[in-house]
Amino acid sequence: MPVPRAASDSKSQRQGWRYRANIAIRAVTACLGTYAVAALLAAALARTLPMPRVEAVSLSTLLAFLLAPVVPIWAFLAAGPWRALAGVVALSLLLYGVFWVAGPPA
Repeated sequence: MPVPRAASDSKSQRQGWRYRANIAIRAVTACLGTYAVAALLAAALARTLPMPRVEAVSLSTLLAFLLAPVVPIWAFLAAGPWRALAGVVALSLLLYGVFWVAGPPA
């Protein structure tokens, strides 16, 4: 029984090196991006929230845990692997900018 052409083409596309590179870039972006974005969000919020230091650190860490699953979802839903990487890098730079502008803790 012959395999329909669309299914055959789809299977051959998944076996190519471009498909594997696409998935590898997205997976690395998801893994490293999640850590970077969550850590930078926690650090930026801990320095900028107007509350006692212990409460600011606790709240910012909890909010970082809420944001963490969004990064892998973004990495695999973006239009392309480089767009996913660019989005994560842009968000990381933005959060680092907030962290840097906030200055040392009081």
